[in-house]
Amino acid sequence: MQHTGHDGLHSLPKAERPTGIGTVPAVALNHYLKRFQKTEMKGRITQRGVLIAACSVVACLLAACGGSDNNNSSVPHLVTNIAVPNSTTPAFSFDIGYADQGKYFLADRNNKAVDVVDTASNKLIAQMTGSFAGNGATTSSSGPDGLVGLPGTNTLYVGDVNAVKVMNTSTQTLTKTIPISTTGNRTDEGCFDPDDHLIAMANPADSPPFLTFINTDTQAVVSHLNFPGSAGLEACEYDAGTRSFLINNDGTAANPDGELDVIPASSVTAGQPAVTKAFPLGSCAPTGLALGPNQDVMVGCDPGAGNPLITLILDRTNGSTLAKLPFGGVDQIAYDKTSNRYFLPARHWTANGVAAASGFTPQMAVIDGTSRTIITQLAVGTGAHSVAVDGPSGQVYVPFQAGSGAFPNGGISVFTVR
Repeated sequence: MQHTGHDGLHSLPKAERPTGIGTVPAVALNHYLKRFQKTEMKGRITQRGVLIAACSVVACLLAACGGSDNNNSSVPHLVTNIAVPNSTTPAFSFDIGYADQGKYFLADRNNKAVDVVDTASNKLIAQMTGSFAGNGATTSSSGPDGLVGLPGTNTLYVGDVNAVKVMNTSTQTLTKTIPISTTGNRTDEGCFDPDDHLIAMANPADSPPFLTFINTDTQAVVSHLNFPGSAGLEACEYDAGTRSFLINNDGTAANPDGELDVIPASSVTAGQPAVTKAFPLGSCAPTGLALGPNQDVMVGCDPGAGNPLITLILDRTNGSTLAKLPFGGVDQIAYDKTSNRYFLPARHWTANGVAAASGFTPQMAVIDGTSRTIITQLAVGTGAHSVAVDGPSGQVYVPFQAGSGAFPNGGISVFTVR
């Protein structure tokens, strides 16, 4: 994230699906059938009628228990807060989160490490070090920053000042440092193209900002793409449907409050990476990015003071706006395929829904992927701007700075997806 307000160093301020039909519903059903068969209707009822009645009872019990996988109305809740060492003073400075294979990873600048949480026990089990920069004078000179994992493997790419570092999450060791620049600025967020075995990582604070493409087979840089005139670069995603990289651009002459840029992977593999489309985003000031169902792509916004706090959902093939939601002030956002929900922690949310320089009441919005509507908003800790969803455990991880109420000390909140 380019702006200081987008990153946390100087930032201002399984919901468990019911277990379904178990012992009690089975007993209730059996009891009902016995009584039903004793009535004077017994002689006239057919076996088909009994089965229909039984199915009606099952349907009612399911409805009462909320046992349908298609029910998207259940509300997430806070499970626990995980303590992180050295997260109170200075204020906890963290960046991107990532979850895979029963582990949650967090870029932790206070400890110059990548924190590792076991998602079964929700315990901090390790802090992987890699000579990271830690807290610099600004977020642009701090690290670690962006995390890009190769799903199903032990390889994690970590953005740091002047470099991308490759970590083995099994041995918890640094295996390679890939030089990116010599400017003293960080390599930040990125995304993975499994079709072409490419990682894209952004340097938002350089002039001009640029993307670096890394081959994941050789772990070597294959090309760079400059963004002349750009105010900075934010989150990116790889869209397998169009075989393109999508990246939030903080602002250009044509779109001063941001645009979503499209880079065909074919241009990268041909050695000539290029932006072929730019979708205007109005007064969004884009930050987070998440691919949703069908052709949806959600763009998180963190606009300047006085603007409405919004979130956009676009058709990622043509940039048309599918929904504009009254919630914003976010950074990283995430989509969970299992629950078909988006999760948006907003450290800059305000009670009146208008962007401001202070007076924040941080909340996390949960948005249904089908209806594109807000299901609920939950309180989160001060400075919450990072999120990752662990699908198998049905849990959402949201780090925060020391504050008050349910979040007095810096750490990592764990919520259910339902």
